[in-house]
This record gives sequence, structure tokens and C-alpha cells, in this order.
Amino acid sequence: MTMAEFEAGDWIDRLARALPGLAEVQEPYLEEYRKQNPRVHSVVGDGDGNQPVFPLNDLRDMYAIAHHSHVFGEHEHCAPLLAVLDPVRHILYSHPTLEPVRSRIINEDNFWMQILGSGNLTSATDLIAGLMARASELSRDGFRAAATELNAFLSQGGQGEAASVPGDLDVGYDAVLFWGLTLKERVEVADGMVMLPFEQVQTFVDKSLVEELAPPGSVVHHWRSVGAVVRPFPWKPEFYRTGYQREPELTNPESFFREAQTFLELLAVTHATPVLRLATLPSCINRSASRLLGLEPHNNGGFHRGRPAQRFDGFDKWPELASGALAEAREAFENRQGERYSRMAPIVGRLAEALARDGQFMSEDRILDVAISLERMYELDQGKISIELRERAASFLETSTEGRCRVKQDVKKFYDVRSGIVHNRKEPPSAEARADAFTKGFEVARRSVVKLLRDGPPDWKEIVKKG
Repeated sequence: MTMAEFEAGDWIDRLARALPGLAEVQEPYLEEYRKQNPRVHSVVGDGDGNQPVFPLNDLRDMYAIAHHSHVFGEHEHCAPLLAVLDPVRHILYSHPTLEPVRSRIINEDNFWMQILGSGNLTSATDLIAGLMARASELSRDGFRAAATELNAFLSQGGQGEAASVPGDLDVGYDAVLFWGLTLKERVEVADGMVMLPFEQVQTFVDKSLVEELAPPGSVVHHWRSVGAVVRPFPWKPEFYRTGYQREPELTNPESFFREAQTFLELLAVTHATPVLRLATLPSCINRSASRLLGLEPHNNGGFHRGRPAQRFDGFDKWPELASGALAEAREAFENRQGERYSRMAPIVGRLAEALARDGQFMSEDRILDVAISLERMYELDQGKISIELRERAASFLETSTEGRCRVKQDVKKFYDVRSGIVHNRKEPPSAEARADAFTKGFEVARRSVVKLLRDGPPDWKEIVKKG
């Protein structure tokens, strides 16, 4: 049967009618299997009350045993189960995408399923287990909804016109997981880059990974300060007869990961808060899509750790994504290919690093980071650096006398603390003085970065004369 001749609605109806009967008959077999195989069972769902727990791997194994029961002398015992399982298998194989890949060897049920950069042997019974697992997640008419989704995936994998998969299950992500800002909704960035809040990140990232990487206290706020910068892409499973699978077409997401890090640094600077890259995750697919296809949810491309976040306890509420700071970061990011941003990129990176500093000398190092950044931005070389910085920053950032006096005072306090650190004075600045100096100095640096990225540097000598 060709895809053009295929009646998708009829195929879905047949599956939707057959699956409930199978679900009823399989229950005692599954219970018996689990009693005979006492082990740590791998289950679908987090078991936290938000998602149902479903023994996907156990069901796959049980179906495989039933299908090969003639080999183990269990055919008579499994006959009632096979009486409802085999018709479902035949319905699946009547799909024009699966029929050509079906083994021509009697009782052999395996074929090859390729997803992005990896593939594995699977079978019709594995897909049936996936339908059961996916149906358990859905509140209404789960079997029909799961069958509809599977048909859409199979139609994508065939030669006909691709069907749209409900719920965007066929959207994958290259993702950079971060911590430090709270998002409430999806945010478009630029060039296909998107920011997602934790609620949406959970659809393709296992919560256990977040628990491993984020500060431990983050759970108190339901991981609200965790999000992801992602690049969505469409994907589809491909199906081949065993021995005929083709090499996957691999993509390299490294350039995206670098650009995502650039954007996170800009967000950190414009929000004046640490934004830590927890991990890079290539080739993520929706966890429900994995279950539907009979696979345990996983990140297809693994993950690479970013910066440890354990020095932060996570109990504090971190700032929400602010529209003004987001606009500043987005504007700079959209102009990242220009010469102006190229000159400022090391400064942006250093300021973002200052916010995320840890270790024994954290409070001192972050002040020195800001001092270096200010001196580079305001093109200071030798001589009375503190005085020149005060004059240039005040004239560049403010137009009123009151505003300029305030900037000069903040820069002086900052540089007094900086000098106390650098010159090892007998009475070093207190922890409170260092914290206050960092706050004042960073604010001057933050405003300077935004203005320099937007307007470019002026003639410093001329601007001071006019001021």
C-alpha cells in the first residue's frame, strides 16, 4: 500500500479500538512479570504526582517474551495475551511506512529506527508499549490521541506528504540550560534562538539532571530560576529494514552554543545578576515523543557540564527577566557581528564572570574584573586613572550636574576600595565596603557597556571639556 492509498483515519480507528482490550488482558501478565523479575524498575514519569508512572521497559520485555513464547515453551500460557497482541501488531504493520521495513523472516519482528544522530533495533511490540505509555499520560481518549500522534510520526517518515504531529512532539532542541533568571513565558531572541521557562524545559530535559546541576535550594522555588536558551528544529524518526540503515546526517551545534553563551553573558550584565550556563544539550527531543516511540526519555546527544552553581544555595528568589534589560541584551546581540561588539565582547565576558565569581578571593577578584573593564572601556592608560575615569564616566553617562556628581562619588568609592586591594594597605577594605564598592562600580560599568554598544565611544577629551 502506498501513502496515497492509505486511509489514516481508518488505521487510527482500528488501533484505538484494539488497544483498550490489550490493556485489559495484559494487566495480570504484567503483574506476574514484575513479581518474577524483582529489580529496580525503570518507569515512565517522575512519580511526583504530576506525571503517571508507567513501566515501559517492563511492558516491552513482557511483550517480547509473549511474542517468542513458542521458543520458551510458554505459548499456551501466553495464548490469551497473543490473541489481542498480534492483531495490534498487524494493524501497525499495515501502515505504509512500517510494512516495507518488516522482517521477511517468520516470527522476526525487528527493524531499525533512526532518530537524529543515533539508531537502534526496535519492533512493533516496542511501539505498542510506547502507545500504552503515551496513552497513560493523556487525560482524555488517550489511545486514540496516541495513535494519532504515532501516525503523524510514521507519515513523516514515509514518502508521502508529512503530517503535523500534535503538541509539537516533532520539535527538537539544541539547548543551553542556565540558572539565575526567572522566566514566565517563551521569549523570542533572534535568528531562531528562543528562551524557555522551566515548565517548558521539562518537556525535553529530565528533572533529575536539573537537580544535579542547579543549586540545591532551587527546588524551594520550583526551579523557577532555571531556563534554557534553545534553537528549535524539526525532526522525524526514520525506519529501515534491519541491515539497510543509513548513516545519520549529523549537525554541529557548537556555533549555536557559543552564541547562546554570548547572549547569556549579555543578560547577566544588563540584569546585573549572575546567569550561569549549567549545561549544553544537543539534539534533545520531547520526552513524550520518546515514550510514544517505545523509548525511555533521554537526551539524544548527551550533555556537557557548564559552570558549577553549588556556591549559590538557591534559596533566594532571583530576578525575573526584565523587559528593559532584555531589550538592551537583545539589541546588543543582534549587532554581535559588528566591529563595535567585537571590541566590547571581552569586557562583556569579564563583567559576566565578575558576577559569577567564587572561591577564597571572590570579593576581591570581582572588583578587579570591574576595574579592568572600566579602564578598557574608558581607554585609560597611565597617570591619574581614578580622576580621569570619574570625569569621563560622569560626562558620558549623565547630563545633569547632580547626576554627574553622583557618578563621580560612586567611581571614587569604587576606586578607593580597588586601590586598597591592589596596594595591600594595612587596613584593607571591609567585606561590607567591598560589597558596596562592587555594586556601585558594576552599575557604572553596566550603564557604560550598554551606551557604548549602542552609540560607540566618543572623543573622551572632547566630552570631558564639554562636561
